[in-house]
Amino acid sequence: MPPIRVRHWATRALDAFLTSRAKTPFAWGAHDCALFAADGIEAMTGTDIAADFRGEYSDEAGALAAIKTIAGGETVADAAAWCAAKHGIPEWPRPLFAQRGDLVVYEDPTTKRPVSGLIHLSGRHIVAAGPKGLMRISISRVLRAWHV
Repeated sequence: MPPIRVRHWATRALDAFLTSRAKTPFAWGAHDCALFAADGIEAMTGTDIAADFRGEYSDEAGALAAIKTIAGGETVADAAAWCAAKHGIPEWPRPLFAQRGDLVVYEDPTTKRPVSGLIHLSGRHIVAAGPKGLMRISISRVLRAWHV
């Protein structure tokens, strides 16, 4: 059974979460793209979809090793798919249909690697962990999405 969003998930839980993380800089193993998205889902549902990954890495090499060991994959997209499947979160057949609060993966324009985030409350952007805090990315960049 997939996680269920708490009452007032958008106006209270997700909004408060995004506000609290607005200026938090990216940090591997604490506030990276994957844990940011998982923390947002936990704020909305009370379910930690990334529990298997917490405390398992503190840098990029460690994150990639954890993805390989835990999820059997090579990228953040593989980890997102594994966590979503484990928790019964369905993947959108058409990723651009993703809605507010949904888990998404997009391609970082600089590194060309997959990055995870959430659909912003506006429904028009992806919100993700960035070097100086949260950043917004065009929803048109979504490659994969899961309906939380």
